[in-house]
Amino acid sequence: MAILAASGFNLLKVNPGLVVWTLVTFSIVVIVLKKFAWDKILHALEERSSGIQGDIDKAEALRKEAEKSLKDYQEKLYAATDEAHKIIEEAKRDAGVLRNKLVEETNKEVKNLKDSALREIDLAKGKALAELQTQIVEMSVLIASEILEKQLKKEDYTSFVEKEISKLEKQKLK
Repeated sequence: MAILAASGFNLLKVNPGLVVWTLVTFSIVVIVLKKFAWDKILHALEERSSGIQGDIDKAEALRKEAEKSLKDYQEKLYAATDEAHKIIEEAKRDAGVLRNKLVEETNKEVKNLKDSALREIDLAKGKALAELQTQIVEMSVLIASEILEKQLKKEDYTSFVEKEISKLEKQKLK
């Protein structure tokens, strides 16, 4: 800087010739730019601006569509959840009804089996009593016939009765 100041070059000093040539050169550059490049630059800027605006509009539309899809999905999810709860409740009710029905049927079957067993026991008891009566009658007849055939003494009679009782006991054990 010292060299420029020493040579007499001052930056604050206005040179009218330099100002004129600077304005002429600037005007020529502006005219050349306007004629050859200005429209292309503006066109490129407008395309870029409209491209950016289009991307913003697309992004907004996609955002709205995504929100709508999310809302639809949530509604379907809530509906499916409600449906699942209803199905579970219905299955629980059906299971309870089925369980009650099975318990009732089982109780009826057990009652029928019990009644059938009691009838069979009564029949067997009646049959056994009838057989016992038949045997008692047969034994009584047999005893009476043997007593009549033999004129037994009191001791013979006692031993005979004891012998017949032991036979009965043996038949019961069989």
